Amino acid sequence: MPSDPARKRLLEVFLDPKTIALLLAAALTAILSVFKLTEKLPDTIKHQATPVELTAIVTLLLWIAIAIVLALWNLWWERRRHPDGKPKPGKVAVYVAEFKGDDHEGSHRNHILLSLREQLGASVQILRAGIRPRAQEKGNPEDDALAANRKGQRYLNHKRYEGDLLIWGQILQDSKLVELRFTSRAHDGAEQKRFTFTEKLLLAPDFGPELAAALAAIAAQLALPAFNAGKYVADVLLPVAEKLSGIVANLPASMGPDQRGLLMCSYAVAERAIGEQRGDSNALNRAIAAYRSALKEYTREKAPLQWAATQNNLGNGLASLGEREIGTERLEAAVASFREALKEYTREKVPLQWAGTQNNLGNVLSVLGERENNTEHLETAVAAYREALKEWTRKKVPLQWAMMQNNLGAALRRLGRREGGTESLKAAVAAFAEALKERTRVKVPLDWATTQNNLGAVLSTLGERESGTERKEAAVAAFREALKEWTRENVPLQWAGAQNNLGYALESMGKLDKAAESYRLALQVLTPENHLPNYTKATDNLAHVLEKLRAEKEIE
Repeated sequence: MPSDPARKRLLEVFLDPKTIALLLAAALTAILSVFKLTEKLPDTIKHQATPVELTAIVTLLLWIAIAIVLALWNLWWERRRHPDGKPKPGKVAVYVAEFKGDDHEGSHRNHILLSLREQLGASVQILRAGIRPRAQEKGNPEDDALAANRKGQRYLNHKRYEGDLLIWGQILQDSKLVELRFTSRAHDGAEQKRFTFTEKLLLAPDFGPELAAALAAIAAQLALPAFNAGKYVADVLLPVAEKLSGIVANLPASMGPDQRGLLMCSYAVAERAIGEQRGDSNALNRAIAAYRSALKEYTREKAPLQWAATQNNLGNGLASLGEREIGTERLEAAVASFREALKEYTREKVPLQWAGTQNNLGNVLSVLGERENNTEHLETAVAAYREALKEWTRKKVPLQWAMMQNNLGAALRRLGRREGGTESLKAAVAAFAEALKERTRVKVPLDWATTQNNLGAVLSTLGERESGTERKEAAVAAFREALKEWTRENVPLQWAGAQNNLGYALESMGKLDKAAESYRLALQVLTPENHLPNYTKATDNLAHVLEKLRAEKEIE
């Protein structure tokens, strides 16, 4: 088999338009020769095939020749548009278009490719694009630039190319100056930036920060699905995290602190969403590490609001991981991060962000309160939610308002379990009912399932304190609703948690066989590694119900 360079040269020969034209001419000549040859055949042979059959044979040969030529032409056109092949998965793909004003060999593009590889190393794929967007063709530079930018975006979004950034432009002033534009799948790259070439024919150093800013913007754009609250996005984000991990591990030297911080945070957001939805604690650990790296770039002195946002996000990552562990170390670290964020996220300066951080602080205090033998944390959490609801109103931010109603309900449920009576538990039911006014299955299916699960939990507790089975039956119905969206395939840890809760409700109704089945299903997913608290609960619950079943059999 020929080596890669030899194969490349062979393809270039065969896919050259002149070669294709020669092949077509040769094919047609061969077909005509066959046709003439049939005229010279002896009559004894010629009469074995009718004229119609001979014509059919020649026609078939002609169509075969045309098909071969069209296939070669298609290959040539594909190679012309995409000379370096499709980008490999797992890396950001940066395309460099052909430049207006470049020579026939594409010398200036080659120098730009070399500059990019020096700047980015192996963390990003640098590929040639077989297009030449032009910013000045019809007389109106602004309109032409926008049209060229749209052409570039179509190229990046085409399933054959799947690129992240396109660099295009033109060569100016006797090849000493280049005008570059950066276009991403969503970013408008119509604004031009001018750069010079150094004596080594590399782009001058001022090119680096512009490239770094473009890469940071791409990272933020790629991570956008993580903000699609209430919907399953982990599968979309897996390739995004893989792409960004390469850049995070090899940050370009030209990146400033703002770009490094944005890139780190974008990567962390993607990993955190994956970790929460797929039950992947390693992804959460990577997110936490990335947030901590971002805090070295976003300092409180230089970028106070970005610093506060990163502290808040770090707290969320620590809280998610802490809920899966028995101890409280991660949860206490999350509390510390949220309280740091509140030093800049004040109610006076940024009331909505202040309310959001209060909500997050309330969440982790609620979990801590459940694990500790006192109600102080739970009471503080309830107070934090009620205060924050003054800013997160249903009119201003309906989904955030619903989220806080859900979280308030969860804290009241935990408080109600510690207290006698049903006052806090009934207040929790009311809070969940409020949340479901905005958290609908259509709008935010995963969040809707969360509230259904929480509603089932409080109804189950109420059912234990009240006579009759109405509350317990409503709890079972709520858990089964939650399982319609909390599927094992999409959110395995949440599915397992709901199965465990369903088993507990069924057990309280005396349906022991069905309860045991639910506990066993939960334990098919839960392990000491991925969620120790829930694994311990499900194991204990299954042992308890099996003991009850054995006792019933002995009585019989």
